[in-house]
Formats: sequence, structure tokens, C-alpha cells
Amino acid sequence: MGCLSDRLREEYKDLQIKEVYATKLGDTDIEILEVSKDGQKFIAMFQSRLLKDGIFQWSLIITSANNTRTIKGLDPMDGIKLALKSSIDAMIAGMKE
Repeated sequence: MGCLSDRLREEYKDLQIKEVYATKLGDTDIEILEVSKDGQKFIAMFQSRLLKDGIFQWSLIITSANNTRTIKGLDPMDGIKLALKSSIDAMIAGMKE
């Protein structure tokens, strides 16, 4: 499992998470997940690379039938966790509408 799938499993017990693809290309970890809740699905694609001193270069693309979110940053793991939570919360809220 990777950073995104681990985070989703810790934070959201009611989501069904299916790892579609996970690999390491050079220094970059890549994950693609299919996430479902209440019959609705979204796909999340996450990649991260440790630069130095605990700082990661990362990006996240989340797409569902109605919404797409793309974010990226240079953050320590705590910053990534906050960004992931915010984006996943927004995607789940958008699926309900």
C-alpha cells in the first residue's frame, strides 16, 4: 500500500478502496485507486517523491462523474495529509450532490 491508500483507510472507514495500480518509477511513488461509497465512485491518482529533509514533491488528481480536482505541492508529510483530507472531503461532498 502507498501513502494515499493508507491515509484513506485510516481516515475514512466507510470507503471501499481498490488499488488499481502502484509502482515506483525511479524516486517517484505512484498510486492509482478506485474509491467507492454508497454506489458512487471516484478515481484518485497520487504521486510523490522525497526531495530532502522530509520535504516531498507531490501531486493528486481525483476525478468522478461530476468533478475533477488537481492539486500539487512541496510539503512535509503532515502538509500532504491535510491536503489529501481536504480534497477527499470535497470529492465525497460533491458525490452527494
